[in-house]
Amino acid sequence: MIRDGRLGKEFDLDVASFTSSLDFDQQLFEYDILGSMAHALMLYEKNIIDKKIVSNILKGLNKLNKKGFNHLNLDPRIEDVHIGIEESLFDMIGDDAGMLHISRSRNDQVACDIRMWSRECIIETIRNSLTLAEELVGLAEKNITTIFPGYTHLQRAQPTTLGHHLLTYCDSLLRDVDRLEGSFDRTNLSPLGAGALATSSFNIDRIMTADLLGFDGIIENSMDAVSSRDFVLEIISSLSIIMVNLSRLIEELILWSTSEFGFVELPDSFSSTSSIMPQKKNPDVLEIMRARVGIVLGNLSSSLVIQKSLPLTYNRDLQELSPLLRDSLFIVNSSLMILRKIVPSIKVNTSQLTKVGEEGFINATNVADLLVKKTGMSFRNSHKIVGRAVQLAIINKSQLNLDILNKASQEINNCSIDINETEIDSALTSRISVESMKGAGSPASSNVKAMIKSRKKTIKNEILLLNKRLNKILNSKKGLHEKVDGLLGI
Repeated sequence: MIRDGRLGKEFDLDVASFTSSLDFDQQLFEYDILGSMAHALMLYEKNIIDKKIVSNILKGLNKLNKKGFNHLNLDPRIEDVHIGIEESLFDMIGDDAGMLHISRSRNDQVACDIRMWSRECIIETIRNSLTLAEELVGLAEKNITTIFPGYTHLQRAQPTTLGHHLLTYCDSLLRDVDRLEGSFDRTNLSPLGAGALATSSFNIDRIMTADLLGFDGIIENSMDAVSSRDFVLEIISSLSIIMVNLSRLIEELILWSTSEFGFVELPDSFSSTSSIMPQKKNPDVLEIMRARVGIVLGNLSSSLVIQKSLPLTYNRDLQELSPLLRDSLFIVNSSLMILRKIVPSIKVNTSQLTKVGEEGFINATNVADLLVKKTGMSFRNSHKIVGRAVQLAIINKSQLNLDILNKASQEINNCSIDINETEIDSALTSRISVESMKGAGSPASSNVKAMIKSRKKTIKNEILLLNKRLNKILNSKKGLHEKVDGLLGI
């Protein structure tokens, strides 16, 4: 239809299929209807169209909304959902449909639709992130005192607790939520009324349509309103960071469930077996999730390249961003939803963790600290003594003890250590070592309990904020439909 005046009706079908966005546009159908209703009401309120015309338009939009996306002509020559709705509206109400496009371009129309769709997707992602964070806190609370070997360089380093370890992933998710909330703020601004790039000569009210659609405000500069897609980049970037953070949890769950670690057992319902080796229990679900991290990162890279060097304002290149965002959202949200089922179903092998949590000279740092406290020597000197003692213990195939420490001290300082056996034994006991950690955020049970209490409060407050934002959107939809019904006398 919009081609007829300048280009005629002929449109090569291969080209039409190549450029069509209808494959993605089902996501935008509802939002395009809502945006059109708000725009029509604004045109009426500003005396740009009369009541008869706006009534016809709104009746037609109501009918289309009830019939749904699949009722539209989905021939690729229609190009997109916006033209599909417009053509259907013409079929329903005739020439009055042509008045709906006063002061509106597909440029501001699609930008508005994508922002409305994106903000709800952000809310869904935040909710799924918070739910997983809740499950991690729940598992941490059950394992406040479960000794766990902390690693650096994938080598046993210092003892901690499983509860302390799991809260790390909770905290990374809460930072992910913070990033998404910032994305929401910058997404939830209306471009509607910006037109192609320079607004309109009609006396339109952009603030009115923004309010009707539940936006927090408008993107003031009309060129920026139609051309900016950095909000999409920001969302995909935030999604990529979520997946990178989740990939660490995924990888650890895979490692911990192996016979070599034996720290946890994954639920059978989230595992697979071998087609030839009947004893196998494979973490296939987590492996697929780990692979899909790469897809999200690739989508971010593609999105950045698509927007690179685009001149202002609108270019059709931007159309290719939306499917990348959709695919990334699907991967992230499905991963979050599966992990929130896996985490509370994990069986923790506490006996194995206790055993490993005492092995491999894991308390050597605590012994070095003890030497400093009891003798006043420098930490570097105590570090050297304990390091040599570990070396001697390995040679002698024994554990650290007072005799070996004294031998190391004689070699290095030419003197014995004035510490008794009980003090050394305490320093070498992981549970005592963990409880002796004084710094804020340490694995000591009092600190972990305080962190769990704090994280629960944070999650609760985040859910309240999330519901407030969602309710504003839902109330705007309800209010818009009520305003339409009121005008139509329904």
